[in-house]
Amino acid sequence: MQAPLALVGSLAALISWWFDRDLAWLIGGLLLLLIIPFTLVVIFPTNKRLESQGLDLRSEEAGRLLRHWGRLHAVRSILSVVAFIIFLFVLIGSR
Repeated sequence: MQAPLALVGSLAALISWWFDRDLAWLIGGLLLLLIIPFTLVVIFPTNKRLESQGLDLRSEEAGRLLRHWGRLHAVRSILSVVAFIIFLFVLIGSR
């Protein structure tokens, strides 16, 4: 669900940048847009391994994969939070 929301948010930010020419909109929009390839290239392979029928859910490998997925998801969440903070400062500064 995070990837489609990132796409919508990044498109809105890039449109705002197009009209306002405020670099913060561009930076925030690109950070959100970065979530999509990060999800597809970095997180997706871990998801596939976790969903594998051959993976014993009680194994050390399953635990390791879940911890790895958690760290990857944290990166994705941090990108979203940083973009949000940038957008918030832009909106507060425009008043």
